[in-house]
Amino acid sequence: MATSSWPRSRQRGSAACGGDAPRSTSSLPTTSCTAQCDGASASCRSATSAFRSSPPSISWSAKRSSTVPRTGSTSSRCWCASKCSIATRSAGGSSASPVTTTLARSASTASSTTSPTTDLARPRKLEPVSDPTPISFARGAPSLDIVDVAGLREAADRALADDPAGALSYGTAWGYQPLREWIADRHQVAPEQVIVTNGSMQADAFLFDVAVSAGDGVIVERPTYDRTLLSLRERGAVLYPVGLEDDGIDIVELERELQDRITPKLAHIIPNFHNPAGCTLSMPKRQRLIELAREYEFLLFEDDPYHAIRFSGEPLPRMLELSGGDGVVYASSFSKTVCPGVRVGYLVGSQAIIEQVRKAAVSAYISPSMIAQSIVYQFAAAGALDRSIETVRSALRERASTLGAALRREIPQARFVAPEGGYFLWIELPAGTDVAAAFEAAKERKLAFVKGTDFMLDGGENTLRIAYSGVTPDQIEEGVSRLAESLAAVAG
Repeated sequence: MATSSWPRSRQRGSAACGGDAPRSTSSLPTTSCTAQCDGASASCRSATSAFRSSPPSISWSAKRSSTVPRTGSTSSRCWCASKCSIATRSAGGSSASPVTTTLARSASTASSTTSPTTDLARPRKLEPVSDPTPISFARGAPSLDIVDVAGLREAADRALADDPAGALSYGTAWGYQPLREWIADRHQVAPEQVIVTNGSMQADAFLFDVAVSAGDGVIVERPTYDRTLLSLRERGAVLYPVGLEDDGIDIVELERELQDRITPKLAHIIPNFHNPAGCTLSMPKRQRLIELAREYEFLLFEDDPYHAIRFSGEPLPRMLELSGGDGVVYASSFSKTVCPGVRVGYLVGSQAIIEQVRKAAVSAYISPSMIAQSIVYQFAAAGALDRSIETVRSALRERASTLGAALRREIPQARFVAPEGGYFLWIELPAGTDVAAAFEAAKERKLAFVKGTDFMLDGGENTLRIAYSGVTPDQIEEGVSRLAESLAAVAG
């Protein structure tokens, strides 16, 4: 990609915010400060000569203030938000005692302890911050501030008080029976059609064990969840990737493949707020998939851990419901709505398939975690789950909106579909963009994301996935700024 295609403000090598700092021709004293922002510290140094000539090449891990020192003022302000400790240098070069202060009070503190004459005579070289606060767009998990810790503590107390034998003993491979019945009621099926597992990935693995043999064809979306690709490959499946559109799997491509060359045993579909693509399968495509599964006699696996996390638009019925339960196995999880640490997922399907899955589970363990499942049951039965879902929705709505606005402002070349729910946003950059190189440049700036190639069998070199679930709006703003700089650094 030509360097000129990127905004000029981003063409500055390794600087993490460079020209974003205020520019001034004023006489500024030299200060050093330690700014505490979002639980991490960063140091910054300012010098008169740097501000006179050009924007400083400096990494700012904290949010910048818009306050610019007045011309001729003997005071200095650090462009870091929150609190900082000011240690100014006197005429003899010694440091005064640090004073903890807010930005609003830093000017008066500096002016009373600094000799501007000496500072102007000996301007110091601007030094970049070497250790910015890490920001991760990689892991699809909720941040702790949107997890109902108090509600989980109360649920654990009730689980141990109401059913200590059930919570603390071995159970059966079916899972904790009260939770199994609660899930069955939620989906309007018989409990015999439900099995509860240690997370939805284990549910997936059990289903693949009974439904897929070496050499069997499996339809997967392109891109799709990387762990699914790994799990199917380990079982010797022949994978048939079919492209995704803004409203889900490309049905025209799928029909052409079914007619011309493939005989799949199973199709793996993520219908809502896709991981990694963020898109949602449209209603017509849901109906057509069910028809194709019946016509070509393959099992439709509806992998749906994000269904409840819709924060805009209207909910769509599950394919499990649309099909009447015929030819569809449904998987979901409490990791995204309660917390990842509980490791509780489940499958819903026909009694025959679920019984086969139970037999696979028996070969793996005596039972899944009864105490984890009993806590989830108490959490759900008390209504805390619905309240938790609303908390997660509200937080992620704001984070997704912040991310979209930041991308449009900082990386206008990026193409993405604004998610209506879930944890992820998929970015497609102009052809020729080297995301792998940008990934390395981002690591230097303490930014993590996942390359699009991780979710495909081939291609995707100009794509990446951002998880916005575990970062605050301020971290999103800063993270997108670092991403833009990383892309600009490798663009030429």
